Order: sequence, then structure tokens, then C-alpha cells
Amino acid sequence: MLKRSITILLTLILYAVALANQQTALEKKVDQKIRYTKQQLKEFEQLYKEALTMYKRGSYYTALNILARLTKDSHNPYYPQALFLTAKIYLHLGVKTGIKEFLQKALYYLNTYSYVADNPYTWEFYYTKGQIYENLFMYERALASYKMAFRMADTPKKQFETVIGILRTAAWQKKMDIITRYIILVNLEELSEKERKEFEFVKGLVEFQKGNYKEAMKLLIPVYKEYEQYLIENPNYYLILGETAYRVGDYQFAKQIFRRMISLVKDETVIRKALLRLGDIALKTGDRVLAFNYYYEVIKKYPNTPEATISKLKLIALERYEDIRKKLFLIGDKDYIDPLPFVLKTLVSNRNNYVGFFALGNFGYIALSSGSKKLFEKLLWELSLVNVSRMKYEHKEYIRDLWSPEIKKLDYKTGCKLFLANKKFFLEVFDKKTLKLFYRYLQLCGKLDEAMEVAKFMVERWKDDEGLLLLAEAYLDRKEYQKSLQVLKKVKHKGCRYYILLAKNQIFTGKVDRKLLSSILKVCKKISVERNVVLAYLYLQNGKPEKAVEYVNQIIDLFPDYYRINQLGRILLERLIYALFDKGMYKQALKILLPISEKLGGDCDINSWVVISAVRVGDGDTAERFYKKIENCNNQWSIIAKNVYQDFLVLKELKNE
Repeated sequence: MLKRSITILLTLILYAVALANQQTALEKKVDQKIRYTKQQLKEFEQLYKEALTMYKRGSYYTALNILARLTKDSHNPYYPQALFLTAKIYLHLGVKTGIKEFLQKALYYLNTYSYVADNPYTWEFYYTKGQIYENLFMYERALASYKMAFRMADTPKKQFETVIGILRTAAWQKKMDIITRYIILVNLEELSEKERKEFEFVKGLVEFQKGNYKEAMKLLIPVYKEYEQYLIENPNYYLILGETAYRVGDYQFAKQIFRRMISLVKDETVIRKALLRLGDIALKTGDRVLAFNYYYEVIKKYPNTPEATISKLKLIALERYEDIRKKLFLIGDKDYIDPLPFVLKTLVSNRNNYVGFFALGNFGYIALSSGSKKLFEKLLWELSLVNVSRMKYEHKEYIRDLWSPEIKKLDYKTGCKLFLANKKFFLEVFDKKTLKLFYRYLQLCGKLDEAMEVAKFMVERWKDDEGLLLLAEAYLDRKEYQKSLQVLKKVKHKGCRYYILLAKNQIFTGKVDRKLLSSILKVCKKISVERNVVLAYLYLQNGKPEKAVEYVNQIIDLFPDYYRINQLGRILLERLIYALFDKGMYKQALKILLPISEKLGGDCDINSWVVISAVRVGDGDTAERFYKKIENCNNQWSIIAKNVYQDFLVLKELKNE
């Protein structure tokens, strides 16, 4: 971001200088009338023709040397044309090499031309200006210039080139409405083979920007195979091809493209990015040592560049592997031995810019893996400052890969705090699996609105059954049963989770379908707390408490936690105890209640049920022990239990007499 700001500032300074020079040139043009001999005029003409020939051949530096002789004299008749041609040459050099100074010079010469030429504001002027701005990443200005050029396009060829420029800059800005408006103006039947490939690339770029990488690949591969020179001359376009292959997971082809790019293009920025991606590919394919070599090559060959800083951050992240840690230790750089100061300094210096997001990835990993409360609080604060809209694919990928394993290790309270520090950040950056984990964290810490937000986001983003089931569960947690049932109707694959949620909704609404029991037994084969609780409840509904006891006993170790946090657990246990008491099945009741009571401690209802059951089976010691636990209880069941126990003591004394 800083580099781009400097580029824009330099451009504005050069523009100001150009204005001053243009004014001087105009004054000289008006105030001084220099007469040239026929021989001199012929020499000027010859020089310009020679420069134009060199330009068409691609001998740009030779052409510039010739043009320099024409641009020194602002009074010769070829001065405006020489300025314009110089601007075009510097544009070509800037695009090919990536050197922004060339592009700034191109803009300077073009602006100077506009002040000295008799009729400068032509299609070619605006089209060239659009190209310069586009390659300076000043897309809004580029689009404005291309639109001006479009108004002046008086041939099908000019119209096509202008529309392609508009589509390209609109794609870079993800302005799909503009793309829709202008793409229909392209007449495929009138395009040459070269123009057709250009158009295919632009369509590929549009799909790339939409995130439709497979579609983008289909459009970009023919351009690569049949018109590679176009990509070589526009290295940033070549980078798009490699990046697309990387994002669809075709690492072998991506590796081929990035290696070829390094050998063919002149733009060092593109080369550095290609080396970084080669390191990422090596890491994705399990070759950490090769990844290390690529990252380290960027640092050694291109020091003091953004990519070198990013490479250093990526090497620091690899310290989690023992083999890489040893290599870094041998380098002797203190930043590898004690990385936190370097990571923090980089983060603070580059907050919310391209490099800074990588530093955030490193800091987050350190904070989450260290267990330090101080670092965790600092991470929460940093997250609150993040502008997610400025993050790119590579940032999200880097953070996701580093943080996801650590997020799985968090307790639910810490997970809630992390998510709530910046909800949009986590929704935009993390995958379905991690978002589902955050949903559970939020559910456990009682943040039902936020859990609902996660579920709705997942439905909108992935449009699958998994998201719908979470959304149905979120409505269920909020006791919005009808909405939950409406969502369940949209589920296509009706598996175990579907039937469990359907059963819970019906239980809470008091409208249980008797066919549900057989459906769940058929589909849900694996024992789980929720499955067994639902089955136990349905068996109770069917008048079979013995079967209910069987299913509860299968999960007796896990049931206390479920009872503590889930309303259905409490409803089931109460109804089960009623049914067992009603049938005189006190031994079965006691067998269930004792292990639950041991884990839950001071639950008045459960301890009261234990007292009653113990009295009924004649277990005086247990009855006495649990009676002491309910002495301070004053709910309905404790009153009943106390009376039962007192009656038991009276009868015991009578027997002893």
C-alpha cells in the first residue's frame, strides 16, 4: 500500500512538472517562430520515421535514443508526435518490465503532448492514457479514460480494443454491472484470431475475479497454448493463469506455469510472486525443504522488497516443524530465533496492508499456540482493527492454514471471544469445518444470535444440507420450532441428523409422529448422546420404559453434561423417572441416577429421586447419604423425598422395637 501511494505521489509530482514544462513549451511556441530549412525539416521527418520503424520492430531503446533528438527541440514540427511515441514506448517498457518509473514517464510525455498538440484528444490519446493508469493500478482513472476512448472509437477495431480495456479494468475492480453492460458489445464473428484470444483472456479474468476458478481455467488454457506471447508481454496476465491453476488445486500445472514465467518475463515483481507461489506449492505437496529453499531465495535475491518480508514471515511460520527449525537456527538471524518482536514490528508497521495481513497470520498463530493470555488479548484487539474487504485470497489462505489447527484446541469460552472480536473476519476467512466449530462454541456459551448468524452465512455461501441442518438447529435452540421445521423441509438428504432435529422439534411442539422411531432406528446406527436421548424419549412415548433405560445406560457417562446444558436431557430424565416410579422400577432408576448424581453434585431433583429410589429398594445408607444433600433444598421433589425418608426412619424404628 505504501509503495502504491509513493507511486501515485511521484506520478502527481511528474504531472505538475509536466504542466510547468507544457506551459513553457506553449509560450515558446507562441512567442518564438523559428524557421527551418528544407534540409532540417527533411532530417526531422527522417528521424521520426526511423524511430517509428524501430518502435514497430520492438527496438524500444533505439527508438528512444532517436526520439530524444526530436524532443530536445520543442519547435520542430515533429515534436508533438515524438512526445506521443515516446509515451507509448515507455508504456510498453513499463508493462513488460514492471518498472513503474517507465509508466510514470509515459504519463509525463503523454500529458506534455496534450498541451502542445493541435488536436490531442483523440481515441488513441485516451486509450493510451487508460493503459498507463491500468498498469499503475489506478483502475478508476483507467476506466474513465477507456470510457472517453469508447466515445471516440470510429472503427470496429478501436471499439473492440476499448471495450476490452473497459472489461479488464472493471474485472480488476469486480464491477460486474459494467462488465454485463459492455460485454454484449463484442461481436465474436468480426474478431481476428488474436482478438478472440484477448477476449477469452478477459472472460477468464472475469471468472477468476468472481471466484469461478474452474471456469476461468477453461478460458485461460487456450490463451496459454495458442497465444502465450500475449501473456509474456503482459506478465500480470500470466500471473493470473498460474494463480488460477494454483487455486483449482492443479499444483503440477501451476508449478510448470510459475517456473516458465520466471524464465520468460522481465517483471521482477511477477517473478518474486511466482517464487513465493512455488514455495507454497512445495508446502502443499509436502516438500517443506523445497518450500524453505524458494522462500529463502526470495530473501537473498530480492532483499528489501515486500515479497522478501512475506518470505521471512512464511519461514518463521515453518518453525513449527523440527527440520525447518534446525535450518533457520543455522542461519543465525535473531528474527528466526526470537520471532515475536519481528512479527509484531511488521504487523504494527503494515497494519491493514498487503504485508501486514501475513504478519497478522504469524502473530495469531503465536498467540493461539502459546496459551499466553496477554498475547491472546492483544490478538483480540488486532482482530478488531482488521478490514476484511482489503484482504486477498492469499492472506485468507495463509491465516486459515495456520490458525485452523489451533482453533480446534480452544475451549468454547475462548473460541467465543475469538469469534466475537471480528465476526466478519472469521466468516470470510475460514472454511466450513472451522465455522461449524465456531457455531458450536457460540452455542455452548449462549450466543444464540451469533450462532444463528453463522448458520445463515453457511447456508448462503455453500447452499448445502449441512448449513440447513445447522440453521434448523439454531432456530430450535431459540425455540422457534415452526421456522426450524420449515428449514428442515429444504434438506435434500434426510440422514440421521435430519431425523434427530425433526424429532426434537416434534417433541417440543408436542406433536410426535410415531413413525419417527423406526426411521431413526433405521438411519442412525452409531451411538451418540443425542441419538440415544431421542430414542429413549420415543420409547417412553410408546410405553416402553425398559427400552428407554437401555438407551440411557449406553450413554450414562456422557449424559450428565448433556443434562446440564440441554433442555431435552432434563425433560427426558424427569419423564423417565416418572415412568420408572410408576411401574415400581426403583432399582433401574437408582442405577441410572447414581452415576449422574456423582457428576452433577448438588442437583436437588436428581438427589431427591435417589433418596426415594434408595428408600424403595431398602438401601438405607444411600438414602441417608443423599438425604443430607437435599436438606437445604426446598423444591417439590425434595419435599416429597424428605417425607419419604422420614417415613422410612419411622418404619425402621418400629421394626427395631
